[in-house]
Amino acid sequence: MKKIVSIVVLMFAFCFSANAQSNIKSVADANSKELNVKEMAYNELRELSSVVELTPELKNDFLNILIMRNEAVNNAKSYEEKSAIYERFGKKLLSGLSEEQSKKLSENKELYNKLTNLKYKMQ
Repeated sequence: MKKIVSIVVLMFAFCFSANAQSNIKSVADANSKELNVKEMAYNELRELSSVVELTPELKNDFLNILIMRNEAVNNAKSYEEKSAIYERFGKKLLSGLSEEQSKKLSENKELYNKLTNLKYKMQ
């Protein structure tokens, strides 16, 4: 009887241990995805800052917008949904710029399309 109880206890311990390890992997994957989203946003903000002069407050606001856009695109299921997200957040980015800043950005077609249009981002 003692052997049966000890076998059952060991079986439960093994199952619990295996389950705990799979949960750790899923948390690690979520953290790496979050870092990747932030890294992409920082890179896009750096590119935008190189073309258009931005205040620190505006940089912070744009960083938040870019992070939200990247998270929304990662969670989107279809290409059409991703494209709509890019269009919506592109309008938000452009509305935060002054007329002069917007003109400078539109002169740089590659960056303008990269920030506002998904199909140019995918290339």
